[in-house]
Amino acid sequence: MRKKRALVIGVGGLRGTYDAGVAFTLCRELGPDYFDAIYACSAGAYTAAHFALNQPDSGENVWRNYLDGNKLVNFFNLFHGRQMFDLEYLTDVFKSGETLLHAENLSRIPTVLTYVLTELHSGNPIYVQPTPENIFDFMKASSAMPFLHSPIILDGVAYIDGGLSDPLPFAKAKADGYEDIMIIYSKPRNFLGKERYDISSRLFAACISPQIASLLKRQKLHSQNIEHELESEKDIKIIRPKNQLPLTSFIDSDKGRMNATFDMGIADAREFLKTYHG
Repeated sequence: MRKKRALVIGVGGLRGTYDAGVAFTLCRELGPDYFDAIYACSAGAYTAAHFALNQPDSGENVWRNYLDGNKLVNFFNLFHGRQMFDLEYLTDVFKSGETLLHAENLSRIPTVLTYVLTELHSGNPIYVQPTPENIFDFMKASSAMPFLHSPIILDGVAYIDGGLSDPLPFAKAKADGYEDIMIIYSKPRNFLGKERYDISSRLFAACISPQIASLLKRQKLHSQNIEHELESEKDIKIIRPKNQLPLTSFIDSDKGRMNATFDMGIADAREFLKTYHG
């Protein structure tokens, strides 16, 4: 009997464009049912859904053509009663037309889809398996970055970006019994201590609450631990960029840089598959 397979998609904001390029290439080459489970958080939640529902073309169409960066990330959204990082706009993209996500099929697919949410009060990761009825709520909750978006309230509980508590949930996949694990991670090996620190990052750091600042510090420790753990995990396969991505920050929505980042993900996935023996 073969080992149970899981795909893990990490965090990254709009750097998740890279993850999408990798994931949709894997979906087309290996098939949507290749993995028994997919674990994801933040922007990866949207990519994971398109993979599991066998909609790589639709997902790519969103990233390349339909995503309007000025609507998705815009300070002036606040003056129109919307969030600075407008996840409601993103959800609307997936509910109609050529970019419709067929969420109604979620209960009929064999793949187990698991999202990471961060419970605001405790800061702990919460792992949920979406249904057709709640998948869009869970996507928003897993992606609700503090300062850029208000917490998402579900059944009276406040949730924020899952990447703050478990940015790359491969340990959860292992604990759930998956032995053959593949990871898509948008951060290159040498990213620690060398990430670009732009104006948006400084603004973000200055405006968050002490509670969120503490979560961000803990996330940095998570990232350091992840690198050490990945070095010791000989059986885990990982696809990640060799160099910095074209996108300059996690909220960079420049269309040219997004397409270049998506193309980098495609190229890295194809290079990986040349020597992959699953």
